[in-house]
Amino acid sequence: MVPIRYNLRSIMVRRTTSAMTALGIALVVMILFLLLGFVAGLRATMTRGGEADDWIVLSRAVTAEASSTVTREQYEIIRSRPEMASDPAGQPLVSPETVTAFNPTPDGPIDASAFTYLRGVYPIAFKVHRGIRIETGRMPSPGKAEMIVGARLAARFPALTPPHVIHFGRRDWTIVGTFSDHGSARESEVWTDLDLLAQDIHTGGFYSVLHVTLKPGMGAHFQDALTRDARLDLDATPESRFYANQSNLADQLRNIGVVVAIILAIGAVFGGMNTMYAAVARRSREVGVLRALGFSRGHILASFIIESAVLGLAGGIAGEILGVAVAYGSGLESRLMSVATFIFSFRLTPSAFASGLIAALIIGVLGGVLPAWRAARMGVIESLREA
Repeated sequence: MVPIRYNLRSIMVRRTTSAMTALGIALVVMILFLLLGFVAGLRATMTRGGEADDWIVLSRAVTAEASSTVTREQYEIIRSRPEMASDPAGQPLVSPETVTAFNPTPDGPIDASAFTYLRGVYPIAFKVHRGIRIETGRMPSPGKAEMIVGARLAARFPALTPPHVIHFGRRDWTIVGTFSDHGSARESEVWTDLDLLAQDIHTGGFYSVLHVTLKPGMGAHFQDALTRDARLDLDATPESRFYANQSNLADQLRNIGVVVAIILAIGAVFGGMNTMYAAVARRSREVGVLRALGFSRGHILASFIIESAVLGLAGGIAGEILGVAVAYGSGLESRLMSVATFIFSFRLTPSAFASGLIAALIIGVLGGVLPAWRAARMGVIESLREA
């Protein structure tokens, strides 16, 4: 095998062309790296809402809370099911909730991208959603026109912090607190008293969704009960699975970004190929010497591919350094962004670092295959005679 130091020396001899090729790869990796940071932040926000043994009950075949309808009769039947867990006082852990669209800037211009959810709940909701923590102020009092706001939503819209008063529906509402939920999508919502919200949006006869806590191991039995009971035209899904399915939006964004990165990568591959072809043309005599010393065509092929891969890896490392610099230099890691009704923050993960390096390695190898093949096919005599 040709020593790796031979390839490193060759790269250093061609500093300018090597640096330009590595820079092209670095820019592709930086874009991919930053994109994966956005996707990871959005996915984490979407999937952190599920608690163990917590299930979500929606209308059959409905996949969004705001599109679902659960009647009061169905709620009472679910509430009396033996699979329901109870709090220390014996109250079933079943939280009926009504969800509607909410404009965080009701006094400003309508911005469709800023809309989030207003969720009407009873006090039992804070026992079912066990990750909820009051950060400032207090919980809304039952029967009063009061709201609490998710921490991320409040951070993005300061007018939704205590003790501001906003107008919604038929009345003025007082913001009495903010809450957190381990960075989940609930931190993008506003919560209030269910009965008052139902009066304002005229949904007194039904709810949007039920969030329930089941006894351990009762999930399959509960699903079977919903299927067999003709009165319950409902579907039950573990919260963890429901929120994982909601993360399809993050997957779509990732796929779009990967397509863009591939298009840019094709240009980087041709840049690397051009650099390696030039290297082969200048080093034909070296190739002849290596063959005369006993190195096989396979060794020559592997040597040039390794050289191109090292060049790609160097570009990948540079691209990730640039990505981190851009993320922290521009404040991305602390900035709140929104997609649909989700507010999230940029998040770098080990998989983003690994994916960037793998992409750089692939670009480097693809750019070196054809030039390496040409070098390996050179005849010994022909190579030694090259000027």
